[in-house]
Amino acid sequence: MKYVFFDFDGTISNTHDGVCDILEKTFEHYKTDVDKALYPRFIGPPLSETFEKYIGKDKAYEAVQYFRTLYVGEKAIYKSKLYDGVADMLKQCHDMEGIITGVATCKKHEEADHLLDWFGVRESIEILSGLVYNVRETKTQVLQYALDKYGIKAEDCVMVGDTIYDVEGAEEVGMDCILCLWGFGDYENIHNKNVIFRAKTPYDVIEFVRENYSVK
Repeated sequence: MKYVFFDFDGTISNTHDGVCDILEKTFEHYKTDVDKALYPRFIGPPLSETFEKYIGKDKAYEAVQYFRTLYVGEKAIYKSKLYDGVADMLKQCHDMEGIITGVATCKKHEEADHLLDWFGVRESIEILSGLVYNVRETKTQVLQYALDKYGIKAEDCVMVGDTIYDVEGAEEVGMDCILCLWGFGDYENIHNKNVIFRAKTPYDVIEFVRENYSVK
């Protein structure tokens, strides 16, 4: 059995517009001047890390709550959209013999669950591990939670994600990684040894999983 875990922001969904809109409002609220060109770098890692760096450690979690209130309240959460081919990727991987699909994300657990349902792809995901503040926040922690909860060995898993956070999180728990080249990652500077494949499209992921992990 092979467990294939997918990242959310930048891998399953393009959350750029909604996240960047609320980032701008959050930085303005805390009177913090941040170059908008940097915003895409903040999509994927825990917001608390970003706000600690730019707003201050003492205000970071308050800023996270401010962001979350606006993100949901102003319906910016619904500015997300699936990348082309992702619905096929999730369904086809899910339907392969010997494959169990999951999502491991630093997006809030409830938000990820809701959006998967809203996108109509929830049935293609068997395991979900998302961010829970003060419990599990980093990619390493959400992956480790899934491993522990379901009694899974890291060597039986592969992480599919678009940023160094996905790669390093997988590396820290002993997991290989498929790097997706359609999201927000700084791909040219990612050379970690656990990156076993670089996928240009979701269909590349389908073929790689089918050829390397599915039971034929």
